[in-house]
Amino acid sequence: FNIESMSRSAADLVVPIPLHKSRLRSRGYNQSEIMARLLSERLGLQPRNDVLVRVAHTVPQSELPTAIARHSALAGGFATGPNASTIVTGKRVLVVDDVFTTGSTVKAAADALKSAGASWVGAAALTVQPIGSLK
Repeated sequence: FNIESMSRSAADLVVPIPLHKSRLRSRGYNQSEIMARLLSERLGLQPRNDVLVRVAHTVPQSELPTAIARHSALAGGFATGPNASTIVTGKRVLVVDDVFTTGSTVKAAADALKSAGASWVGAAALTVQPIGSLK
C-alpha cells in the first residue's frame, strides 16, 4: 500500500478498527483511530469513528495462536452504528488497523460494513505480521 499513489477517488470514507470500550478505557487511546486520522488528512477525507462498533470484548488477537482461533473469536465482533447505513451505502470504505496478521479483524469489520451497504471495503495497516513469524 502506497499512500503517495492512492488518489482521493480510491476511497470515500476512512474508518478505524474500534477497540472495545473497556480496552479503550484501560489503554486511553485507539492506535487505529490515530492512524486513520492521519491517513484521512493525507487523502483529503474525514475519518469516520461513528461507523463501526466493537460489540464483543475478545481476547487480544496477539494471544490467539492460530488463524482459525482468531477468525472464530472475531466472528460477529463488529456492528455498525445507528446511522451507518446512511453513511456507508454505496461508498468505498477504507478500514485502518494497526497490524494485519490473518485478516480476521478486517474480515469481521468488512462483513459488518458490507451488511450496512458499503460497495467496497479495503484495508490499510501499519504493518503485516504473518502468524508464527516471530517464533
